[in-house]
Amino acid sequence: MKQAAAFAAFAVAGALLVATTWGQSEIAGTPAVIRDFLIQNVCLDPRGAVITGVGPIDGSSACVDQRDLRPGERLPYHKHDHPNRGDNRPLGYQRHDSYPVETAGFGEVVEHSFDFGGFEDRRFGVFDRADGGDIAVLSPGRVSFAATEDGGAGFQMFVGECSGPVTPEALTRSWIVVEFDGRRPLAGETIARLNDLTVGRQETCPSRFNPAYTRWHVAPFRYRAMPEQGPPMTLTTLISDHYGGLQRSDADHVERFYFTRELGGTRWERWQNANGNRQFSGATVAEAARTFAASGRCSDAPVPEGGAPMVLIDCREWTRIVPPSEPAGDRPGFFVEELRSRAGIPGFFAPAGKGPVAAPAR
Repeated sequence: MKQAAAFAAFAVAGALLVATTWGQSEIAGTPAVIRDFLIQNVCLDPRGAVITGVGPIDGSSACVDQRDLRPGERLPYHKHDHPNRGDNRPLGYQRHDSYPVETAGFGEVVEHSFDFGGFEDRRFGVFDRADGGDIAVLSPGRVSFAATEDGGAGFQMFVGECSGPVTPEALTRSWIVVEFDGRRPLAGETIARLNDLTVGRQETCPSRFNPAYTRWHVAPFRYRAMPEQGPPMTLTTLISDHYGGLQRSDADHVERFYFTRELGGTRWERWQNANGNRQFSGATVAEAARTFAASGRCSDAPVPEGGAPMVLIDCREWTRIVPPSEPAGDRPGFFVEELRSRAGIPGFFAPAGKGPVAAPAR
């Protein structure tokens, strides 16, 4: 999925062999709670007005209250990742904002943007080479990534088991992030069955679907912070592991996603089976792991347990709070807005009220 193609570069890979405990969540999974984890917060002053340039993890006394960012609302700050150790890039390499967008096919979705900038010819705030994002769809009892784009395979839609024409419903049960029922603690596991559809073959369901063991839970996690933003912070986090295979014992890789109530999408990791695969030998994976470990780009993380030996080969941690370019905040449009400008993109992602596709039942 997103940034998985980065493994082929190997310049961004590494291992963190850290003991782990698979914690149990005491937070019941309701639509409101799930939505809160997906969307980044804004800070409010005593009058309830949004404060520009202040983030919800800054510790600023001006931030007397918080709430989720609303559809169409300007972004009062951006989330950036951290650079490699010794690389003097105060804005990091990637901006990753998490905000709601109204669509014709799904109602409200949450965009998690990938905006590279500050190196080569890439610019923050402009959709250019290798930019993209994930689109998370909240449907009854489930959150799935319905679509993604990165520097690898371009724009892809994810569909669950279906036949015939692709409908919004097929995308709501594809790359599963979490399932919930509103009563039980927010922890569990399932087998997602999905396939990705690249541009030019996105109208018809595929003939086969790939199994992906998936599990999720809520636990405290310690994140990095910018030096001027104080010490590292521990935030209550929804963590979702997506395995490349039916079972953990022989999975090829794991993609892990971290969501917090304060920042929405907060961290992403790519773990690789240390034994290698048909593309990469175990020795190649080990070297990639050492390279990434030396980068110091992310804080330590627990190793996926109970299956094949995994090493961390890529990670981004978006906890650097950066002010917007505009005094009133920056426009929220980025990935979905870019999709809407392209010919042939499914009408599911059109603005609400302007597309031909009815929203799925909620």
